Amino acid sequence: MDPIKSRYTPFQRLVHRFKARRDIPFRKKFFVGYDLHGNTYWEFTLDGNMSRLRRKLEPYQSMLFKSDYVQTIPPQWLQWLRRTREEPPTVQELVDDQIRQQRMKILSEQADAKWYNEKLRQEQEEKLKLEAELQKVEESKKNFEETKKAGHDPWAEADNAAKSQSDPIEAAKIKPRSK
Repeated sequence: MDPIKSRYTPFQRLVHRFKARRDIPFRKKFFVGYDLHGNTYWEFTLDGNMSRLRRKLEPYQSMLFKSDYVQTIPPQWLQWLRRTREEPPTVQELVDDQIRQQRMKILSEQADAKWYNEKLRQEQEEKLKLEAELQKVEESKKNFEETKKAGHDPWAEADNAAKSQSDPIEAAKIKPRSK
């Protein structure tokens, strides 16, 4: 469906085609094209110099502030208005770009969902690893309690072994080498 047909009557489109003709003498304003929002784009001259025409936008609906129109102007038309693009964009080019943007939105949503699911999977793996480690700690705690009840205290043995050794400061002294 052509988005221009819903905004302009056939008579208005016929008038625009007539105003786009550049072979009519003494004409100073020429219609260039439409965008998908119904805005029209024009070239005009004030002094009759046809070598460098000025370019402008006539919005489909008037707004309170001129800066509000920037939201409805496609980038292709902005390029044309700022003279970084020579040829004006076609309606088909604008429709194709809109379809491309919709596809990109769908693909980005799919990628976001994929990464969110990957994050959930990694969090689940980490949770399982943590539970396994906690289970190992609980088992070692049980084993310690069982050995303590049996009269075997590993902490007491370690303390006794440390006390029976010589002074750690004396052991840490470096003895000079003999030549």
